[in-house]
Amino acid sequence: MFGFVLSVLTLLSLHGNVDTVSVITTPGVVTAVRQTVEIGRIASPATTIGIGEIAELHITTQKTLSAIVPSLHIPDYGTGMTSTIYMRGMGSRMENPVLGLYIDDIPIIDKNTYDIPMLGLSGMTLLRGPQGTVYGRNSMGGVLSLHTLSPSSFKGTKALIEWGTANTASATVSHYRGKDALTIGFHHTDGFFDNVFTGKKADPGNGVDLRWKREFGSGEWNLTNTAVASFSDEGGFAYGRFLDGELQRVNYDGKAGYTRLSVMDGLKAGKSFDKASLNLIGSVQLLADRMRMDQDYSPESIFSLEQSQRSAALTFEAILKPFHSDERWHSTTGLFFMGKFNHMDAPVNFFRDGIESLILENANKNIPESIGYIDFMMDTLPVSSVFGIWTGDLALYHESVLSLGRWDLTAGLRLDLEGGLMNYDCASDITYRFFPTMRSPKILPCTYRGDENHLGFEILPKLSAMYNGPSHGLKLYGTVSKGYKAGGFNTQIFSDIMQSVMMNALMDDLGVHFDEEFQSVGAGNTEYKPEEAWNFEAGIRISPAEWFRLEASLYNILIRNQQLTVFPPGKSIGRMMTNAGRSRSTGAEVETDLRKGGFHGMLSYGWNDARFTSFHDGNAEYSGNKVPYVPSQTLFAMAEYSFAIGGKALKEISLQASANGTGEIYWNEANTIKEPFHLLLGGMVSFSFPKATVFLRGDNLTGEKYRTFYFKSIGNEFFQSGKPRRITLGVSLNFPKR
Repeated sequence: MFGFVLSVLTLLSLHGNVDTVSVITTPGVVTAVRQTVEIGRIASPATTIGIGEIAELHITTQKTLSAIVPSLHIPDYGTGMTSTIYMRGMGSRMENPVLGLYIDDIPIIDKNTYDIPMLGLSGMTLLRGPQGTVYGRNSMGGVLSLHTLSPSSFKGTKALIEWGTANTASATVSHYRGKDALTIGFHHTDGFFDNVFTGKKADPGNGVDLRWKREFGSGEWNLTNTAVASFSDEGGFAYGRFLDGELQRVNYDGKAGYTRLSVMDGLKAGKSFDKASLNLIGSVQLLADRMRMDQDYSPESIFSLEQSQRSAALTFEAILKPFHSDERWHSTTGLFFMGKFNHMDAPVNFFRDGIESLILENANKNIPESIGYIDFMMDTLPVSSVFGIWTGDLALYHESVLSLGRWDLTAGLRLDLEGGLMNYDCASDITYRFFPTMRSPKILPCTYRGDENHLGFEILPKLSAMYNGPSHGLKLYGTVSKGYKAGGFNTQIFSDIMQSVMMNALMDDLGVHFDEEFQSVGAGNTEYKPEEAWNFEAGIRISPAEWFRLEASLYNILIRNQQLTVFPPGKSIGRMMTNAGRSRSTGAEVETDLRKGGFHGMLSYGWNDARFTSFHDGNAEYSGNKVPYVPSQTLFAMAEYSFAIGGKALKEISLQASANGTGEIYWNEANTIKEPFHLLLGGMVSFSFPKATVFLRGDNLTGEKYRTFYFKSIGNEFFQSGKPRRITLGVSLNFPKR
């Protein structure tokens, strides 16, 4: 792997002197080499969570961060592939995320690998609002930086074992020795939702995760290599039909599930010169996955999809920070490159019910009954779709921070060149017969081949000012910044395109005119534009004492070409990303943290009003409507009290209560279906011993019924319900080496 090979070459060039320099990371302190100044001086709202709070709040994946961070909503539905993120009125179900993700300063490129367990973390920071100047593409809603525990700051072994409802079990073991940190994790669940048709659980899952981190160097060089491998095999897509205002149970006949193997290896090398520091960060990221989906989600045999991907991405970044003679000036200059290739094989199989209802019915109603009718001499119609997608990004950026008395003034600019190319090859052979004139069946080849490409240039500026008050840790700030979410290609719409191609081919072969009503979208609709956002924000940060912190902000975001997932009208079988004209998102966020004696309290609240200001999809006008899938409120509240026991065995007892609220959410552009605000109550009791903590945790204790996801397929509506009440028993172990 790239990072490992580069590490070996570096070691060889340093003649084996690996013991002269060590990298030191303090647990709970999150740093990032891209930031010009420390977190407290950045004029953006920031949620920082240390190693203790990660365990206290049971943060295991990105989805468990929902509402803990104001305005952040990551619904739990589908599979690990559907790691959809909504932030401040922005986000989309498909393709590129709205939140950038970094692990030990390495950018994670593929959204399909976002939803992996967070193993062995020392802390995390989420900067909210567009961070495009320093972080570039797909950081329009913010950036989440994860930092793993350094073997230089802890020696020994840590473990976490849990078991709970639905036979959900997990075990994680981390060992820190010398310059190495090794973490292994396993998780399993029987599933929470029954499939009525099969009589089995729809969403079982198993997974194994591995992370190896090594810190080494020589002279003035510091090097860190991080390797992550993750394998999961799960069911999923527990979707029930929404009929006559009632949500039906999960009931479909086809196979469904998701299998994924992802590997990432990254190397970070840093050196301090006389007048500057230089950081070089490179990575290789590989993904192999397979999704199986019964796309009609019904007991009928209509059609299914099996999608396999094999992708590889390379990233490289060089970050230069000069040592200015005037301490009032700090600056960062960076060069970033990313290249990715994805080979996707996405065959669709039409079964007999689907052949008749989706193809033959449309074709035959264009033919007078007196002439005859078409029939397929096949019970299964396979349609192959193979894609080769190349994506590239090259960027140059600079940010300067000037300190003038109590003022910190920031100016930055990023020049970002991004492009993509998609080759597509779709084919199917139809064996048909026209009754009564054709004596024998005929094989009709249908193909759809070609390519699409796009190239775009983004200019991403940032201006901000922060006033540092004379007392009480008061900081006032204002920011104007721009972010963008990359454009791309709609591969999922090709099933509709091929359906239209086949019907057209049939009509042409018979010499019958095809009604325009059944013409589908063409390849030009498979491309969607980048989404751009200008953020105007003002905030206040107060920390009068170590035991209390408050941050509040107001923002207004102007969005152009907002990316939305839409379902073509009628009995369409695909979905596609489209660009709404313009929208705006106005909101407010508050988060507080209070620690006093044995008490710890947290409150996070986000309010948002995201609306289309100009959007007509060709069929209806949606201007003024709420943007779908985006919650108007997020709320998280937690109170914990710890009683010191002081015994030789039992040291402390902690009691915790929490509430996590989300809503309301509109499910479509017309705003005709919505999810009301719902509140999930949780609680935990833990008993701390010298080297172990035993806990009992409950989630959704009242069994609140709510829905997490909505979509349409062949004109039918579907939802997935949220997970029911869950009880978990666990133990965490800590064996430091003396």
